[in-house]
Amino acid sequence: MEDREIIALLFARSEQAITALSNKFGRRLTRLARNILPTAQDAEEAVNDTYLAVWNTVPPHNPDPIAPYILRICKNISVSRLRALTAQKRSAYEVALDELSETVGRNTLERIIEARILGQIIDRFLDRVSQTDRVIFLRRYWYGDQVKDIARRVGMTENAVSVRLNRLRSNLHHILVQEGYYER
Repeated sequence: MEDREIIALLFARSEQAITALSNKFGRRLTRLARNILPTAQDAEEAVNDTYLAVWNTVPPHNPDPIAPYILRICKNISVSRLRALTAQKRSAYEVALDELSETVGRNTLERIIEARILGQIIDRFLDRVSQTDRVIFLRRYWYGDQVKDIARRVGMTENAVSVRLNRLRSNLHHILVQEGYYER
């Protein structure tokens, strides 16, 4: 089913919209939530909460395309749930975020204010790297995939992926310093 049709079902308040969302995005949402959360049950609850959030926000929002919208909601719900579940434990996703936070900094208020600027800088950075590097970066820092899973996906060794991630973080850090976003 096309995005426009799903949006129309949501605007019509048809329960078929949830089924259509599940059919089209269920596997991606589950994978994203499962990469962030410690158990399949937590991931399933996050995905269900995502469907509810989409139901409650469309309308008035009219996302086009809907995929980034629903994935962002799922990621935010999953991260919030993870924080609630693990006050002291660190998941693989949190480790990945910590790796990246060494590059971009942790000042929360500044990060919120400058999130759009940071997003634009990262977009430009990803436009400059190879498709393989873009996949590696996004799989690690957006989807929270394990290095071994990324290596299998791109046909490289785990060590090669780790080296590329390190170089990508270093290059991003250099660009962030150049752009004045982050000072050494």
